[in-house]
Amino acid sequence: MNKRLLFLLVATLISLSNMAAGGPTFYYRFIAQPSTTGEGLVYASNLDETPDDSQYHDYYGTQVFSEGTMVNVHAATVTAFLYAKPAEGYMFTHWCRVEDGKETAFSRSKNTTDLITTTATDRQNPLVTYYKAYFAKKGLIYPQSSDESLGTVDIDIATNKIGDVVTLTAKPDMLNGVFKGWRRNESTRLITDNPLTLKVSTSNRGTYTAVYEAKGINTHGLYMIIENLATNTLLGVVGNSEKTIESDQRYFKNSLVLVNKKNPKVHSMPALIVKVTGNSTGTAGLENVEMSAQGVSTYDISGQKFRVEKYLDNDYFLFGNHDGFTGYIKDNGGEKSYMELVGQVHNPSIWNRPDAGKRYRWAFHIIDEESFDTNYFGALPSPNTKLNGKYYTTMYTSFPYECRDGVKAYIVDKILEDGKAHLMQVSENIVPANTPVILECNSTEAIGNRLMPLLYDPLPVTTTNLLKGEVYLNDESGDESNFRTTFDPTTMRVLSNDKAVFANANNKDPLNGNSTLKYIASNTCYLDVSGIDNPAVEIELSKDEDDVILRGDANGDGTVDVVDAMLCVNYVLRKEIKMFIFKNADVNFDNNVDVTDIMDIINYILKKHW
Repeated sequence: MNKRLLFLLVATLISLSNMAAGGPTFYYRFIAQPSTTGEGLVYASNLDETPDDSQYHDYYGTQVFSEGTMVNVHAATVTAFLYAKPAEGYMFTHWCRVEDGKETAFSRSKNTTDLITTTATDRQNPLVTYYKAYFAKKGLIYPQSSDESLGTVDIDIATNKIGDVVTLTAKPDMLNGVFKGWRRNESTRLITDNPLTLKVSTSNRGTYTAVYEAKGINTHGLYMIIENLATNTLLGVVGNSEKTIESDQRYFKNSLVLVNKKNPKVHSMPALIVKVTGNSTGTAGLENVEMSAQGVSTYDISGQKFRVEKYLDNDYFLFGNHDGFTGYIKDNGGEKSYMELVGQVHNPSIWNRPDAGKRYRWAFHIIDEESFDTNYFGALPSPNTKLNGKYYTTMYTSFPYECRDGVKAYIVDKILEDGKAHLMQVSENIVPANTPVILECNSTEAIGNRLMPLLYDPLPVTTTNLLKGEVYLNDESGDESNFRTTFDPTTMRVLSNDKAVFANANNKDPLNGNSTLKYIASNTCYLDVSGIDNPAVEIELSKDEDDVILRGDANGDGTVDVVDAMLCVNYVLRKEIKMFIFKNADVNFDNNVDVTDIMDIINYILKKHW
């Protein structure tokens, strides 16, 4: 099923029809110059090649570039590669675009990029794009970056002197860099204040280097919420499609959707949690980019990767290439439709030339500890599923996560003799990828039931779990049963929206309150009762609330022996384990199972007392 899921930009590009070469040639020219003569040199090119010293000039703008394109393409979008080199005694501060006499600062990196679109087909009248590099005379305190591909620096008084109070600001690249601290001159000690405010004196003058390290997006990736800056809609994968997207259509019908960020469900939809991996371009962007959600990545589908290019702070273009055609993903704000359990949605589209309009531009909201209060993912239980002061919902995601805000995760390991579903808590409330669970929540709002996506793979839950999960939501073919799980009331029970029981009825259709849905909804779970004789229509939840903790009995067999010690060893070494009762294994009650607990268990076995 996963391979059928069409996802994100690359899949769109792959589905475009091939077009024969031989279209018009477009012409353009870059003009770059320092803001003031003598403060530094500049160079501009349409090639990603660092210039040698002889190529830098006080003014650049003589060469006309050309871009050959394909039939039916009416413009070319190209990348300007800009380079600045401060003169002796000067520092670079920023680049500006110059349009109609108005300057717009867009980059603080000496080496940066910009996208321009040209429709000029006359070589004598190319599109001319102007850039200006700003420099400032070095003061007694001078900031610099350890690696501009990871972050830049700023100082409020560049030409500072004794007695001035200056502020240095490290600006890590959002996608690539992590600020570690300031290093003064050749010192190995790091000053971690950011911003850093100093009164200039003879004792603290010198070079302050902002030390950055790579964030690791190239290896383990980052989880993000991707927002269109024009329409404030969030990009997500909520279904799958088998139909070929025609070249004159250029949009997804069900695979990719845009959901309004005001929709109360957006923070509880795993389909909107996108994991991005890629390599730094050295200019605050990414290349070789893959995006994944719902268990599949763009590269899985297409065998191709694409590029993220910065326009302004947290303002990016997303684009890729196929047979020479460059496609930019945008929100065209087109026809809207309704999808079950989601509400109103519409589809993104792509085009061969972006403009300054925000429909082509996207913000990346990274989900991490620093931003978790605003960029979060959480559970959204029904207010009717209340039991003993708690609310319950099910969750199935293709990524692992840690429960926060007092949320607890359970599997259903058995049906008890009285017909109730027995809930067994997941160790440390860390849910591995592709693990169907029922979540116990303290709130009916996602902000109160947060779940932190994890960039590592926890040990799988290997104990029998009667819960099964569903990812897919919709498809274009009309033959939904090929892709989705049809609800069977004889073998399945779904957590009710009306009370905390697994019921013999699927979720209510939000578009028709008098009917139920035919298929299991995306990212939810059902209870498999196929092995139960005469299962009840409604199956209540059961937890061992009053279980006595038997310290050291990690496998729950009622005794403490060497088997428990070995089970804890395997847990600490992250080896695959089956039955493991965390609260019993945590002998010293420090909410952690480690070597100390293992030694306590061994000592108990030898001495038979705690």
